[in-house]
Amino acid sequence: MEERQETRAGDLAPRESAPDECAPNESARNESDRNEFSSESGFSYIDLMVAITIMLVGIIALLATMTLGLVTTGRGQQQLIAKQYLTSSMESIFSARDLDNPNIPNFAVIANDNTTVTYQSGTSTVTTKGIFLSGKQPIFNSTGNDGIIGTADDGWGPDGKAGTSDDLAALSGMQRQITITSVSSGVIQITVTVFFEVSGFVFQESMTSYMANYNTQNV
Repeated sequence: MEERQETRAGDLAPRESAPDECAPNESARNESDRNEFSSESGFSYIDLMVAITIMLVGIIALLATMTLGLVTTGRGQQQLIAKQYLTSSMESIFSARDLDNPNIPNFAVIANDNTTVTYQSGTSTVTTKGIFLSGKQPIFNSTGNDGIIGTADDGWGPDGKAGTSDDLAALSGMQRQITITSVSSGVIQITVTVFFEVSGFVFQESMTSYMANYNTQNV
């Protein structure tokens, strides 16, 4: 017996697909992804700015370290030169006293030019000023005609006159200050300070000594 399969007309009709219940969920997920992407993009810019800030801080610290190294190196060189000027200045003052320099007629004139001094010369009383300039002064590679460092004629040149064409040029970036104070009768304190500049910073070196009124001049 042959089996027959009967097909009903309704079975051949195309079936309508059921509504996609997942579509709203997919749309919500896409919207969430977009929001998440936007949020992640914002954080990435902040991270970039933080990284740049950290890098700039590191670069500034490196430059500061390099600058400090250069200043330290330059300071060491200038410090050595300053100490040499300190020593030569102090030796000049002592030598002027010990070698009967005619510009030091009496021990009393070994003082700053803002100090009034009085001494006896024979039967006369002499009132004058000290011979050493007070305050910060330029440094010249010369003692002047009087042979004494730190006095008014240091930069006057061979003609011994100020303001002429042979005047000397002062050292750049350096100044010297000679301070003389009386400690007791016949004893003075001499402090020589040299100021020097390195990369815009000012440093100083000082030397202090004491001088007593003893030499071959009977002053």
